[in-house]
Amino acid sequence: MASEGKIGTREAIAATVYFLSTKLLISFPQHMAEMGQTAAWIVPIVSFAVATLGFLIIVALIERYPGKGIVEASEEAGGPVLGLIASLGYFAFFFATTVLLIREFSETVSTALLPRTPLSVIMAVFIIATLVAVYNGLEAVTRAASLGMPLIIGTLILLNLMLLPQSNFDVIFPLFGPGIWKLIYNGTVHSGIAGEVMFLSVIAGQLDERHKVKTMGLISLSVAASFMIVSTLVYSAVFPYPLSLHITYPGYEASTLIYSGRFLQHIEVAFVFLWVISACIHLALSGYTATVIIRDMLKLPSHKPLLPAFAILGFTFALVPSDVPQATHVDFMTVKTYGGLAIFVMPLILLLIARLKTGPGPDRR
Repeated sequence: MASEGKIGTREAIAATVYFLSTKLLISFPQHMAEMGQTAAWIVPIVSFAVATLGFLIIVALIERYPGKGIVEASEEAGGPVLGLIASLGYFAFFFATTVLLIREFSETVSTALLPRTPLSVIMAVFIIATLVAVYNGLEAVTRAASLGMPLIIGTLILLNLMLLPQSNFDVIFPLFGPGIWKLIYNGTVHSGIAGEVMFLSVIAGQLDERHKVKTMGLISLSVAASFMIVSTLVYSAVFPYPLSLHITYPGYEASTLIYSGRFLQHIEVAFVFLWVISACIHLALSGYTATVIIRDMLKLPSHKPLLPAFAILGFTFALVPSDVPQATHVDFMTVKTYGGLAIFVMPLILLLIARLKTGPGPDRR
């Protein structure tokens, strides 16, 4: 693994929480309602519980190979063929996440702030901002996430509190919506909504306290899950099912409802600016993770030569979906479904292979 400096525990946790939580600002609540109906808030409980188990498997795999990240550990455990397949799965998840979020965030900005600006121009601005951040490396990106953590947390808390007067929690009944087994199934199948936690295993070699990867991940998952659950619950109370299925931009639409007297209204514009900052940090994290996975696969000394190609590919693929509903459908119903197989199931297979090859303890080679 190339050496690009070390980051501390606080920065790693802040970046991971950011990574996991920012999707709340776009279409996440809508898709939770699609899967859970009146019990939309229960779906992320199941998904994050399953993702936590998956993350513990990932940690067990990288702990067998001290000093290595998930890509190198996968190659050691599964050999050149299976290791390559696993790493391509990791890359596909993060690259697809980056591309689809570029489109979703760009459409949100176009709708809310710049309706006359061509979508391609807004996308280009996001991509350039992402390139600049990724080029400066992990330290720059994670420190930006650490500084911006009060921003995302404050935004989510403020938004939820100010929406309480508009909420009717009677609409969350029947409590288990389509049925408890259906909720468990949907939450398990879509555990990829927390797949970004693999970020910690990708950068494991750049952590000051690598031995605390498990703690970092569990803290990040707990914090992000809390925000996901509460925000989805409030969204369900503001936009009851089935109305919630037809809200294209849930976060933006919710912010337009906030009204606290004649001097505090139309604050959705301020929220959009906050979302733009959060979007740039999220895209930088996902873009960096995708390029580092390829860097480690190709054994390159730096990820920087890969950036121009990734920018062109990202811009091209982001234009493929015909509209936001299609982009979000692909994101949540394809990437976050099959992505869970790549992120959590492949490490389990590799861990079992490693145990068969070398026994239950860490590989000391």
